[in-house]
Amino acid sequence: MKALVYCYGNRGDVQPYLALAYALDLAGHKAVLAAPRLFAPLAAEYGVEFAPLDDGAVRIRSRADIRQLQVNSDRPSEERDRQRASIRQEMLPLYSAVLRDMWEAAAGGADVVIHSHAFREAVPQIAEKLGVPHVLGALYPNFVVSRDYPSFGHLSAVFSDRADHSRTDVRTFLGPEVVEAVAHWREHTLGLPPREGFLDFRQDADGTPTPVLHSFSPHVLPPGSDWPDSVHTDGFWHLPPAPGWQPPERLVRFLEEGDRPVFIGFGSAVGTDPEHTRRLVLDAVRQTGYRAVIVAGWGALDIDNPPENVLVLDEVPYQWLLPRVRVAVNSGSLGAHNAALTAGVPQVICPFEVNQMMWGDHLQRLGVAPAPLKQRELTAHALAAALRTAATDPAMTATAARLGRRLAGEDGAASAVTFLEGIQR
Repeated sequence: MKALVYCYGNRGDVQPYLALAYALDLAGHKAVLAAPRLFAPLAAEYGVEFAPLDDGAVRIRSRADIRQLQVNSDRPSEERDRQRASIRQEMLPLYSAVLRDMWEAAAGGADVVIHSHAFREAVPQIAEKLGVPHVLGALYPNFVVSRDYPSFGHLSAVFSDRADHSRTDVRTFLGPEVVEAVAHWREHTLGLPPREGFLDFRQDADGTPTPVLHSFSPHVLPPGSDWPDSVHTDGFWHLPPAPGWQPPERLVRFLEEGDRPVFIGFGSAVGTDPEHTRRLVLDAVRQTGYRAVIVAGWGALDIDNPPENVLVLDEVPYQWLLPRVRVAVNSGSLGAHNAALTAGVPQVICPFEVNQMMWGDHLQRLGVAPAPLKQRELTAHALAAALRTAATDPAMTATAARLGRRLAGEDGAASAVTFLEGIQR
């Protein structure tokens, strides 16, 4: 089976799909990962064939005005709506560039197309042109119509709220410029005729419901009570350390030299004032007296001359590191908090934007984290207090360990491969 796997976004948006592509290769299939160009070296570490997509829309997220919108994404206002509209106009040429690259990625054909929710309005057009099924690989439960979860267009609601999916109109969500761009690309690049409902990613061109693969555990987010059999929810798609990877000697020494440290890492979430964040984090660690491993990620925590009880690394596989720490501080990004759940360690969530805030609230409800601390309101005192709670609360420690044992028995990526093999039979 040849599988074409599309995804787009930052590393947290891409890594689960690289994990799926890698699992497909290990099972004897052939996977091609189509993702932003900047992730080509990461795919190469795993020997996964890579098709580059224009990454301008990813790189632009580091701009100060866009970071400011992210950290205030739960504060709607007319001014922010105007800023978002302006950015959407600016991004339209970048959107068209990605559409071009997506079709080029399909030049070698495929037996099945799997895609993330990014560009979910476009990928089904490629599958239709190739005459193969497409499968939505979702990181959230909100793309399948259900009485139990709000639709993706209503993600300001918590996961447990109910919302009418019919009120989320695809055309309204995308905006007229994007709808026009997809329609033009469909007709003039793919050569497909006009079709009613062509933007609906939830069904194939013949009306067959789109199969859905969920990259999360049913122990963390229970399957919707009304989901059909075409929805498969069986565990996180974890990316193991790259073949041949070995931990740095200084990391091994640091772990052996004292008590279990806390982990602090915000991944690609940079925030509006990285220097302030660095000082705040170091102050919080000083107040607790804990040892800490800090992972710089995309630069938010790139710290020069850290104290002796702090080790700073550019990156390290979470699957290897987090089972060796006592608390995992993260932004609520999917890769970090999923790995911490599987490692069975308590967490402290410091979200930058609304999706991360939702995950922070959910982890608190699960009993594995204290209340999330929004980045824009974060103080050293609050972070230190949350670290102490997560490190010393026996109920939280026991709950995290118990959930970790359940998750350790899952192999979501391998289960997803089996599901895809069934589609091809």
